[in-house]
Amino acid sequence: MININLLPWHLRPIKRSPAPYVASLLAAALVLLALAGMWVDKQRQIGDQRAILKDNSEKLQSLQSIVDEFDRLEKQKLELADKVSIINEILADRIIWSRQLWNVSRLTPDNFWFSSIAVKEKQFTETRKEINPQTKKEEVKKITIRKPVLELMGYVIEGTDGTSDINPLTFNMQDDKEFSSIFQLDLPKFQDTLFEGYKVRGFTLEYLINQGGRGAA
Repeated sequence: MININLLPWHLRPIKRSPAPYVASLLAAALVLLALAGMWVDKQRQIGDQRAILKDNSEKLQSLQSIVDEFDRLEKQKLELADKVSIINEILADRIIWSRQLWNVSRLTPDNFWFSSIAVKEKQFTETRKEINPQTKKEEVKKITIRKPVLELMGYVIEGTDGTSDINPLTFNMQDDKEFSSIFQLDLPKFQDTLFEGYKVRGFTLEYLINQGGRGAA
């Protein structure tokens, strides 16, 4: 049987070649194969890293006792460093009283003698500026604080110049660099009196102990 297509050429269906479709399928297959290969390679790398992690974890576990000992020693080291710092601070602030008593004796003229040498605490009033948390303004406040003082009590008789002045003692202590670096004279007190029938001048000298003397023992 003979088939005759009577349609004009421009209306006849175009017969297309399957080659482009086959090429597209092949390209898609190659891409899928490449992606599969990459996935397999990544899975292998992940497996290798997991094996390394497991091996390192086992090694770390075996060394855990050493790590704990190291941490303990580091903590102990910090604690010792703090203690050493505190000890050094105490030593730096500590007054060697035997030395300072010798200084008092060394600086005292022959016509002076002491009836009492003591370290006491005395109240002082200080003015400080503080910020009022409510008004947010700076205010001046007077506060009472306690400070250590070195109290020297005694008597002075007439010296070679015929006077019973306490200035030779206070001047000696003020001019001595070692003594004046630790002690600062507050207002002195004195009065003329009799001691066993002799005219003497009684005195009380209060020396403020500088910050370095607060830890004194």
